[in-house]
Amino acid sequence: MTKSLLLLTVISLPFSTFSQFSQSEPDPSLSGAEALLPSEPLPADEPDERPGGRKKNTDGKENGKGKHKDPEAPKGPDPARAKAKDPSDARPGTAPETAAKKESVRPVRPPRPNAQKPPSKETTSVLADRGKRDRRADAQEAAKIEDKDDAQKLIHTILGGAAAGAVAAKVATTDRPGGSPAQGYRPPVEEVGRTQLDRERNVGSIVQRFQGNTPARVVPPGYSPVGVYREERGYEIRQDQRTPQFYNGNRRVVRYASLNEIPPVIVASRQLNRVEVTPLARSPYASGYSNARENRYYNEIPASYSGGNAYAVSYRVDPNSAVTRDDILFRQGSTDFADAYSFDLVIDLAEAMNTPSLIHETFVIEGHASSEGDYGRNLLLSQERAERIARDLVYYGVNPNRLMPVGYGEAEAAYPANAPEEYRSLDRRVMVFRMR
Repeated sequence: MTKSLLLLTVISLPFSTFSQFSQSEPDPSLSGAEALLPSEPLPADEPDERPGGRKKNTDGKENGKGKHKDPEAPKGPDPARAKAKDPSDARPGTAPETAAKKESVRPVRPPRPNAQKPPSKETTSVLADRGKRDRRADAQEAAKIEDKDDAQKLIHTILGGAAAGAVAAKVATTDRPGGSPAQGYRPPVEEVGRTQLDRERNVGSIVQRFQGNTPARVVPPGYSPVGVYREERGYEIRQDQRTPQFYNGNRRVVRYASLNEIPPVIVASRQLNRVEVTPLARSPYASGYSNARENRYYNEIPASYSGGNAYAVSYRVDPNSAVTRDDILFRQGSTDFADAYSFDLVIDLAEAMNTPSLIHETFVIEGHASSEGDYGRNLLLSQERAERIARDLVYYGVNPNRLMPVGYGEAEAAYPANAPEEYRSLDRRVMVFRMR
């Protein structure tokens, strides 16, 4: 009788009960939704042949449409599509692949501190750019350069020297142009939202990074390890950003539509043998834009920047010395700093550059923009912002001969112009490298 009752009980159980026994037990080390994920990663989507494009059939037509795809048609990519690769990849023209899909990876900016007081009149004054240059006049002077003395004279003039050819000691003790506060002014901690200890720790971390002792890593959005404070987390390159592109392992390259578009300060740096200026068609960097399509660069590159009149400017850096900041912010379309915190971070950079171990090193300050707006205008604005930062570094005691500001515009933007602002804002950043 007992066996009969047991048999009837088993038969009466629903089929779903048996199916539960056939499933593998969840990993006890995982929690929540992670425990429901498969033990092996799902295969990644097959990449499109072009940014935002559909995968083509072998007959060259779009899937299901029967129309040829216009290779120059505007792109409409998913802004959260993955686009980063290992930053150590040194092959020419390769593009890093960054973040994963939108539903699994969201752009995350490091939190900004909350100021306890509004900016004072003195602080508001230093946030404004009162040293803007007449770029046409600077270009005329650059055309007259004959030797290194001429080049250094122009660099001192552009980056805020009190007089052409001024030595760094004189530059460091000169009042800012436009009647702003005297050299040495720093916004109070209450207006910045930081403590003096925050500043000192940040300077120490920047020194370590500039020395190449703590190379940058690609980390997930929202990266916040225990024991690492806010500013130090900002140095890492997150997966929702484009990692910088290097040629031959350590050479950075920016392209211009013509020789006349090259900024005067870079023309002067060429005379000091800091950069190489080469017609793009005769350089090893001409393939960068064609490969960019294969690697899903989302920004649109005008044809003039890869045409017969285009030029490539290249220079060598230590990739392990990169300091990446997307929290040095400017007012829209301007070279004025957005807040006291941004300005305070620039002062940290100046203090780090002037430490005894780095006092003889040279640095490049790169400005990067998001992809909305005109390409040429973005290139110019990012150059002007890099020069603005360099002028403030000089004001706080860095010898102008140790600095080279370079604007990249949207050339290394990760997201298209029609992406949400939360994505595009990550492309607006400042990168600083120690030059080699």
